[in-house]
Amino acid sequence: MSTTQLPTGRTAWQRWTGFWFTPQDPVTLGFMRIITGLLILYIHLAYSLDFQAFFGNRGWWAHEYAERERKELPAQIGDFWSWDENKAGPRLPDAPHRRQAVLEFVKISAEMPPAERKHALRLLDRLAKDEVGAYSQVTLNYLGRLGTLDRTWDASLNYLVEEKWPEVGPNEPEPLRIYPPPEWMSGNWKKEGTDSRTEVADEIRSFRKLLPKDPDSRKYVYHHFAELNRSYRRAFVDFLEKMPSDPTERAQIIAYLDYWNTDPRDADTRGAPIFSVWFHITDPTEMAVMHAAMLVVFFLFTIGFCTRVMAVLTWFAILSYIQRSVHVLFGQDTMMNILVIYLMIGNSGAALSVDRLIARYRATKASLARSGTIDAATRAFLAAAPLSSGAGFGIRLVQIHFCFIYLASGLSKLKGSPWWNGTAFWDVMVNPEFTLMRYQWFESLIRGWASLKPLYYLIITISCWFTLALEISFAFLVWTRMRIVLLWAAILLHALIGVLMGLNLFELMMMVMLLAYFPPGVIRDRLKGSPDLPKLAYSFDPANPESARGAALIEAVDVEGQVNMEPKKGATPTSNVSTLFTNLRLLRPVRWVLWIPGMKALLSSRLFPTANK
Repeated sequence: MSTTQLPTGRTAWQRWTGFWFTPQDPVTLGFMRIITGLLILYIHLAYSLDFQAFFGNRGWWAHEYAERERKELPAQIGDFWSWDENKAGPRLPDAPHRRQAVLEFVKISAEMPPAERKHALRLLDRLAKDEVGAYSQVTLNYLGRLGTLDRTWDASLNYLVEEKWPEVGPNEPEPLRIYPPPEWMSGNWKKEGTDSRTEVADEIRSFRKLLPKDPDSRKYVYHHFAELNRSYRRAFVDFLEKMPSDPTERAQIIAYLDYWNTDPRDADTRGAPIFSVWFHITDPTEMAVMHAAMLVVFFLFTIGFCTRVMAVLTWFAILSYIQRSVHVLFGQDTMMNILVIYLMIGNSGAALSVDRLIARYRATKASLARSGTIDAATRAFLAAAPLSSGAGFGIRLVQIHFCFIYLASGLSKLKGSPWWNGTAFWDVMVNPEFTLMRYQWFESLIRGWASLKPLYYLIITISCWFTLALEISFAFLVWTRMRIVLLWAAILLHALIGVLMGLNLFELMMMVMLLAYFPPGVIRDRLKGSPDLPKLAYSFDPANPESARGAALIEAVDVEGQVNMEPKKGATPTSNVSTLFTNLRLLRPVRWVLWIPGMKALLSSRLFPTANK
């Protein structure tokens, strides 16, 4: 909701552009920039304690694995006309021992000449055509029963072809095991493309050449193909049949399959479109220097020095941290990224910033050069930063994005039964990973509350319905007179989550986004000093360039209007640096700089030039 009155009778286009680009006071974005910058500084200073563990070569996500994902991560765009985004391809088991067994099967297949390999895969190809899956299951079970002994295979396959038991001589070393084939193998296979049991037996013998020698490994291969559905079994056959003849290329494809569990030839793109300086700077000393430089950038962004440039550099820097170590990515990083983007787009350095102080200094200096005094236009500029369309656009982006976050969060909760029966709140309250269960008083409180059944249901019902009602209705009611109620309800919600779940930084980021809904006048009034601030007088000679420059500097830092400027020809300053730093509200917190040797004399020469001649 804009705080600026808009004219009536406008066209739809004018209303649309007015909604987004109505000029607003940049003090809101300036205050949000300061809070966000302080949180960014805190987060990345905390990284310093374990910097190499987070981002180093041998960190939790080592550099070699990050580089491999950045360059090799497979992605499939999918069919334009189909909703099925998962294209069937060769798949390996997840368990390491099973994976190695199937990989051995793949390597044996790859080493075969193409014609021989194709013939050996005919049985697997036949099973891939089995739509129901019954033939596949009984066939693989039958192969598993045959074991690894040549005598057992030969006798069983001979029985399949001739349908008679072989004669066993008295000198056989051990009893000959013969396993009858599945029913379909002894029947008519004309409908499946063949009507010869001899051909089926020949396919089985050829398939046996692909199997590992170890009995357990064979069992894992059978189980894997039994678990694959028809399309993935078909894809596995195609993968093996299309194996290239070049040994180096084959080895690369198999290694890719082992690591990514997919055929690299099926990927539409490979690699992740992400960037981080930590992909390229890996020396610990160089990383420390770069980290320190980024902390300086965060500090300059916080105080609002060269804000346009520092906002871009800050966004670039935080992305470098986020994208280098995505495995520790948390909600606070997402909110931080969103805020910095909109503070970068909006004119967040136009108020409450060093840029604003520099603009005040230049405006005062130009006015003194023109007229020897501070004219009315300059006084208006000094009183408040001009309204800005960029600030209005940035604020509106934050507001709309926050509505989407709340609406998506609330609607997604409706899909889970815990939010309907109230157990979602209870599960959070008793989760020792998040809540204060480590404190005896909190555990006793929870036990006492849960011991009273009516109270238990009352609290969990109110909590869940309060959360759902707030998040779903916020996007619609925040533009009405209900705004202040919703804002305080949201602040209460995030404060409770921050305390009870320990998600302090995430909740603080969410509260910073809520500042976009407050009128700029409210923020400016809360930041304004007391009317009882000390008053000072400053006499200067506007005809003297050095004196006028000192007056412009003092006017720039006098954000509360405490100094009464007295331009007089040949005037001598009636104050001093110590008085200025003791009384001016903006300078009072940094008066410790006067303790630095030589600083007091330097400031005196700049602010009170005639007093030092």
